[in-house]
Amino acid sequence: MQLQKSRLDLSSFQTTNGFLFLKVGSSFRCAQIYNVAVKQVRADVNMNGIKGYFSFRQASPFDLTLLSVNLTNLQSKVAFYHVHYFPVRSLTNRCSNDSIGDHWNPFSLNRSSPTYPKGPGSTHDMYEAGDLSAKHGNISGKNMVDMTFTDFNLPLFGKNSIVGRSVVIHQPNDQLGSVYYTHLTLHSFGLLMASR
Repeated sequence: MQLQKSRLDLSSFQTTNGFLFLKVGSSFRCAQIYNVAVKQVRADVNMNGIKGYFSFRQASPFDLTLLSVNLTNLQSKVAFYHVHYFPVRSLTNRCSNDSIGDHWNPFSLNRSSPTYPKGPGSTHDMYEAGDLSAKHGNISGKNMVDMTFTDFNLPLFGKNSIVGRSVVIHQPNDQLGSVYYTHLTLHSFGLLMASR
């Protein structure tokens, strides 16, 4: 292996076994260099006449997540949308929060706290990671939505990833009684249930 002098020389470094050597004090450290594949997950919605999708894309663990929401035929039936802890496991218990858990909240934020933001406008770390409608605005009173957002606290990589969880659309004035569920699946030439 030929040593490179700087990161500028790495662009010409063509090997499947790239390594970076760093001098730390009087010793050296070694790290393998590899490409990180882009992650994209999607939750398709087709329930009670409502159709569309939630799409999430993150280029690497160091990038923002791009969230696209496209829903039609809402007929003012829904308002809030969240990522919940668990995937939808059973068709028989779809409307039970017992089966999917609460909003994805890996940092244990208290949404009953007086300091919890009531709507968009605060930094994303102030919200539960899965509280999408509080971060990006609810869809109350709309028939269709086609929105795109960036979110720095909605990872597709690592232990706090939303991959494999569920997306829930709630009725107006009822964030606990949910009516529409779907799960986040990894897209790779087809639909596969993703694992962390």
